Amino acid sequence: MFDIYVISLSSSERRESIAKVLTERVAAFRFEDAVDGRELTDAQVDDIYDEEAARDRYGRPLTRGELGCFMSHRSAWRRIAESGRSAVVIEDDALLEAVFFERVLTASEALLASAADIVLLGRSKLCRASAARAYLQEPLKRSRMIDGLIVGVPFKQWTSGSVAYWIAHDGARKALAHTEGAIGALLDDWPWHRSHGSLRVAELRPYAAWEAFETMQSSLESARSGYGRPRSASHAAAVWPLRHMRTVVRWMMVLAFTVTGSRGRMFKS
Repeated sequence: MFDIYVISLSSSERRESIAKVLTERVAAFRFEDAVDGRELTDAQVDDIYDEEAARDRYGRPLTRGELGCFMSHRSAWRRIAESGRSAVVIEDDALLEAVFFERVLTASEALLASAADIVLLGRSKLCRASAARAYLQEPLKRSRMIDGLIVGVPFKQWTSGSVAYWIAHDGARKALAHTEGAIGALLDDWPWHRSHGSLRVAELRPYAAWEAFETMQSSLESARSGYGRPRSASHAAAVWPLRHMRTVVRWMMVLAFTVTGSRGRMFKS
């Protein structure tokens, strides 16, 4: 099985519940003490933070919680890179499906590494009840089956959370190398990791982990709320036809990719 690194504040009440789940499934894990951004001094923030880069990309500064999140995951990457073993990183509010233990942890390291440096196992702010719609609207292009797991790249990757992901040990080294220095991006800005660090970021279908955002309060979200603007019902109604058309086009492209890939394999054989 892959090692599991659990990102968690040392004082978090969530530790007991996630440890109970992992222990009951006989999964090897270790806690990676998270950095509490609220405790960073102004001098520390000045030393680790590139506010200009953040404002250029997002139009707003990063919160201290977001800085602490990035530092916490980077610490886990360092341990994974040093270990020489690929691993799974989860946050302590993760809700784990049976497939996480039965297939993800036992999947072929070589096959996963041939497909991606990072495989996202879940998505932020998505509940199980909305999963089917998400899979419909965000299909994977050029997906492949790896030990019973469907792994591929979606048409759009965004700041979709870091509740759980698999990372190759070489991927951890690449992630460390391209994030060296001041932090000017969100940890879960996967398009940035792809374009800035040449990381191959894929996703799993169906997801094997969920964020318990409905029952566990996130300090990151409370700090972010001052920067976001809620969208109106009229906006949602206006974009619905466009989203429907986009979904149809994406599935037509998936079909085209599948046919092209099948023909390529036929000619090779």
